[in-house]
Amino acid sequence: MKKITLCILAIFFAIGLSAQTHFGVKAGLNFNSIKDISVSKENVSWNKTGWHAGVLLQAKLPLGLAFQPELLYSVKNFGAGDHKFDLNYFELPLNLQWGIDLILLRPFVMAAPYVSYLAKVGGEAKKWEGVKNLDYGFGLGFGLDVWKIQITGKYNWGFGKLAKVDSSDWKVNDSTLKVFQLSLGLLF
Repeated sequence: MKKITLCILAIFFAIGLSAQTHFGVKAGLNFNSIKDISVSKENVSWNKTGWHAGVLLQAKLPLGLAFQPELLYSVKNFGAGDHKFDLNYFELPLNLQWGIDLILLRPFVMAAPYVSYLAKVGGEAKKWEGVKNLDYGFGLGFGLDVWKIQITGKYNWGFGKLAKVDSSDWKVNDSTLKVFQLSLGLLF
């Protein structure tokens, strides 16, 4: 964990040397979905809304590009019926944005690989053995910078398997998380 923290700080410092950088804070909602979980041999679709909050650093590059790494605390919970699961992650998305700078407005599209580290397991997921601590994936989205406010929407596809649980009640072997994040940020 110390090596990851040092790498994150080095990235933020290197980007901070660039001329047009903005530090910011960000928060929003996670619309989570997960498939391929079965309870007592019955397949169920799992959806629930969570939240995320954290910090960002935006470095503007030539040709309308910007690089925006973020460090977020992200609650990815899901459930169906009486079953509730809470998975809380520290998430590091590395957003590459391409947009058009207008006077007070900058619409953009973005692509972002990300890596997440599981910080806390809650709900019935506590009963699972073999929950993976590391998740990774890729996100695509769009956004709008209006003066010092940033509004973004991004869909993240998780590639890492959630857990390896195959008991008489639960089967969670091939499940991955999919999350649509709607965020509001403030740039300084």
